[in-house]
Amino acid sequence: MSTKILHFIDSGGLYGAESVILNLSREMQTDDTYTPVVGCIVSHPDEISDLYDKTIEFGVDALKLVIRNSFLFVDIPRAARRLKKNGISLIHSHGYKPSVFGFLIRLATGIPIIATCHLWFLQEKIPVKMRVMIMLELLSYRLFSTIVAVSRAIKVILVEHGVAENKIEMIKNGIVLSDYSSLSDKIVDQLRKDLQLKHGEFCFLNVARLTHQKAQCHIVSVARMLKEAGEKVKFFIVGEGPLRDDLQQQIIDNGVQDCVRLLGFRQDVNDLLQVADVFILPSIDEGMPMALLEAVASKTPILATPVGDITKLIQDGRSGVIVKVDDIDDLFDGALRLISSAELRQSCAEFAWEKMHKEYSSLAMYRSYIEIYDGILGCG
Repeated sequence: MSTKILHFIDSGGLYGAESVILNLSREMQTDDTYTPVVGCIVSHPDEISDLYDKTIEFGVDALKLVIRNSFLFVDIPRAARRLKKNGISLIHSHGYKPSVFGFLIRLATGIPIIATCHLWFLQEKIPVKMRVMIMLELLSYRLFSTIVAVSRAIKVILVEHGVAENKIEMIKNGIVLSDYSSLSDKIVDQLRKDLQLKHGEFCFLNVARLTHQKAQCHIVSVARMLKEAGEKVKFFIVGEGPLRDDLQQQIIDNGVQDCVRLLGFRQDVNDLLQVADVFILPSIDEGMPMALLEAVASKTPILATPVGDITKLIQDGRSGVIVKVDDIDDLFDGALRLISSAELRQSCAEFAWEKMHKEYSSLAMYRSYIEIYDGILGCG
């Protein structure tokens, strides 16, 4: 009988950590050693979860685990009993809340736990409740056997915050390359029509949660600058988050309603990537963003900042365009470089794809995780 691994997450949509979970789960399905189960933290049983629905769509087992902050003394034991009943052998947490809750479940059940740290939150820009939860996460990490960092930068931060370096493993995020086949011209033309993309308009795409870390506010500012410079551009921002209303107001204030659109959640991101001329990611903090890997897999040229491990894949002028963090003028200049040179766009996209194909596949990622699972569960 296969050993069950629970991927445990408090999911707010289909973003980087969710993509990692889905890609790992799909690789597990091709192997008889481990069976994936995706556990989504919810506040009530009927709560909608995009990750839960997508997991089921891929034929992977999924659970909605009701765990409310105000009722932990009731919900944690209930969740623990449910995981025991489902035969979970290992909890693999993804994020600060599941790491803390997972550790409490471990105390109640004895089920071992590991964590993947996908991104480190900027302490000065987060609510007090989140800051407290992250502090608890760090304390629990000291008692975990293994913590996975998806980038060197995150590993350094974990060590600086007291996590023993010998407990930290680095594993690169990976994607299922077969998901990124080219669309027919007919489908691309229809999608451009649906997006109201006119002939000759240059299309930028951003896919990320709407937060300070992702710096979509800079995208709006650059859209205004490009419009004032006479460039025919459209910017599409895919995702939801706490800054949606602020961004919409900024779009209005900058007079760029005609060239910047917030698309919310989309199920067709892979298709949108093939319509886009450039994928833009002006983040001020990252690990190795899954959305960027997906863009590279789609051979969409990259405009990004040198945060996290991005520069291990994207080198300025060779496999993309890299601009300074929090520098709107440099972001504007980088956008103009890509708009003005189809040759640069093509060469960068091709070079990035070749490098990603060698180093960032979901199979390579899974093989690294399986070594950790084997070591903890004695299956190797």
